Amino acid sequence: MISEKYHHMIKRNVKKLHRFVGRIWFPPMLILLSMLDVLVIVIPADGILVSSSMLKKKRWPFFALSVAIGSTLGALLLFFLVDYYGLGKILEFYPGINQSHAWNWTLKFFNQYGLLVVFLVGLTPFSQQPVLLMAALSELAFVPLVTAIFFSRIIKFSVMAYIATRAPRMLKKIWGVKNELKDAGVKIN
Repeated sequence: MISEKYHHMIKRNVKKLHRFVGRIWFPPMLILLSMLDVLVIVIPADGILVSSSMLKKKRWPFFALSVAIGSTLGALLLFFLVDYYGLGKILEFYPGINQSHAWNWTLKFFNQYGLLVVFLVGLTPFSQQPVLLMAALSELAFVPLVTAIFFSRIIKFSVMAYIATRAPRMLKKIWGVKNELKDAGVKIN
């Protein structure tokens, strides 16, 4: 859990970032932030996507695509890091992740369903790091893995961005999204 000091800093920086939502370099910035979100888990990429889509309603498809690309690239980077360094080194960066509820749940279903779990977790607000670590360790085929990650993320982020532009109050009812919105400083009445 991040400290209140960092939580406040994140909200302040997201607010500053929104001043540039109409700039041409904003979607590439979303790609970078979404990529980093997969690796460091403290960037509220979902909240930034929602708030950006609310600010520039006509650009929501570009924002959703940018976050999906960034999330996919971050997942692939994590995949390659696990493949290169092994799980032991990765657990130094994510201490206790292999003892979390999400890890145990993912392991159970991953052993049975493999690639389908990668796709389904990508659609949800669950942390995707455990399933990505398992995918890297199980040596799933690269192209199907990338395809599953990207399509799950584009579906999730397109739905979120579309709802943000059309019916933002619905976002408060979607499980797992409320905390991301809070982290990004988004208030929906």
